[in-house]
Amino acid sequence: MEMFKLLSQSIDYVEQHLHLPIEIEDIARAAMSSKYHFQRMFHAVTGVTVTQYVRNRRLTLAAQELAGTNCKVIDAALKYGYESPAAFTKAFQRMQGVTPLEARKMNVKLKAFPRISFQIQVRGETEMNYRMVEEQGSTVCGKSVDIHKDAYKEIPVFVEQIWKDGTHDQINELLGRPAGALLYGYHFDFAEDGSRRYLMGAEVPDDIQVPDGFTVLHIPDQTYAVFDSHGTMTDGVEIDLSIMDVWRRIYTEWFPSMSFEQAEGACIEKYVWVDDRQQDFITEVWIPVRKKADDI
Repeated sequence: MEMFKLLSQSIDYVEQHLHLPIEIEDIARAAMSSKYHFQRMFHAVTGVTVTQYVRNRRLTLAAQELAGTNCKVIDAALKYGYESPAAFTKAFQRMQGVTPLEARKMNVKLKAFPRISFQIQVRGETEMNYRMVEEQGSTVCGKSVDIHKDAYKEIPVFVEQIWKDGTHDQINELLGRPAGALLYGYHFDFAEDGSRRYLMGAEVPDDIQVPDGFTVLHIPDQTYAVFDSHGTMTDGVEIDLSIMDVWRRIYTEWFPSMSFEQAEGACIEKYVWVDDRQQDFITEVWIPVRKKADDI
C-alpha cells in the first residue's frame, strides 16, 4: 500500500516541524500528493483534518511541557505557533478544558493526542465496481446547505427537510422534471477545516431562468471515477447506509491502489429509481480525478 507509506512520510514531516511554521502544501508534498487530494485523503483515512491534527499535536506537546517543566506560558505559545499568550490560552482551554496555568497543578486531567500511525491491512476481499467517465460541463441549481462536521448525519436531515416541505418537488417543477424524480447531491467548496457545502438539485435547461432563493453551481468538463451502491428510500429519507461504505472504500482502498488522485471540483451523488415503486434506488458516486503527476 504505497499510499499509506506516503501518508506516514507526511506524518514524519509534521512531527519534525511542530516547532516551526507548517504549510499544508509542504505536508502534501511529503506525501508526493497535491494539496487538494491530500486533504481529502487524510480526512477520510484518519477522521480528522490536517489542520486539526497539527493543532492537536502541538497542544499535546505544549501540555506535556507545561505540566512537566518550568516552561513559561508565553514561551510555550510562541514555540507552538501562537502569536500571543491569549490566543494560545483560548485554544489550549478549548482542547484541554483547563488553562495553561491550571495545567501545571497536580492531579489535573489532560488530554493527549498521540502521533498517528498507519498500519497496512490486507483488504480488497470484495471487488469495487467502477468506470471512468469524461463528462461535459454543466450548470446545476437547487437548494444548498453548509455541512460543518458530520456529513453522514447533517445531509440526511437536510434531505428529509426539503422532501417534506415541498422544496424537492419545487426544484423538479422548476427544471421541468417529473414529480418525484430524485435530485442529485453535489459536495463542493471543500474547506481546510473539513467543512463543505452540499446541494440537492439537477442540471438547468438552457431556457430556464433560475429565481432567487436557489443556489447555482457551475460544473466544468471533468474526468470522473464512478462507483455505484444500492439503497432504499422511505418518505424521502435514505435508510440504507451502504453509500457510507462506498465513500470509505474509495479513499481507503481504491485511491491507495490506483494511479489517480482527486482533482478539484464537485463530487456528485446521482440517484436513480430502480423501478416504479420509487423505493429502491441506485446511487452513483462521481469523484473528479486526474492521473498522478508521476504517472503522466
